[in-house]
Amino acid sequence: MTNEIVNVVASTQLTEALDLYDVADIMEKDYEAEQFPGLTYRVEDPKVCVLLFRSGKAVATGAKSIDDIHAAFATVHAELTEAGFDLWEYKDVSEMTEVQNLVVTHNYGQSLDLSELIITMPFDKTEYEPEVFPGLIYRIDDPRSVCLVFSSGKCVITGCKSMEEADEATTHLIDELDLL
Repeated sequence: MTNEIVNVVASTQLTEALDLYDVADIMEKDYEAEQFPGLTYRVEDPKVCVLLFRSGKAVATGAKSIDDIHAAFATVHAELTEAGFDLWEYKDVSEMTEVQNLVVTHNYGQSLDLSELIITMPFDKTEYEPEVFPGLIYRIDDPRSVCLVFSSGKCVITGCKSMEEADEATTHLIDELDLL
């Protein structure tokens, strides 16, 4: 079973407060508080988008791995510190980072009849309205996650907080699909 990470969303706390107008001015970033309360800080390598908030919190999205999240936060921290912002010491990145959502893809390896799946899978955990969305939505309680299953056999698993949870959710989904 191979899952491929397509997006990681994680957060960290850089300081207790951040003046985003100063960050925008000094770092030459766009900040439109009327449109969105966060400042978008794009990191080029690895390619990750970090949202900075007045509370000192940072949220990274678009990463393809947890290592990319750590590298992006370290880059933002270093650049802000170098520009004169007073941030908390950044010792162990992994301890200060909390994964909020992991999105992975999985290929079941064969096409699926979603009209049949909606009948055979647990009714209270499954939704399929092809007029609204082309995939079957399957909710798993433990680990809490949502699986989007497409007729091609491709699946998207979201809502997990670790790769172990994503693998567990995928195994659960495969077990359901193998019952057909």
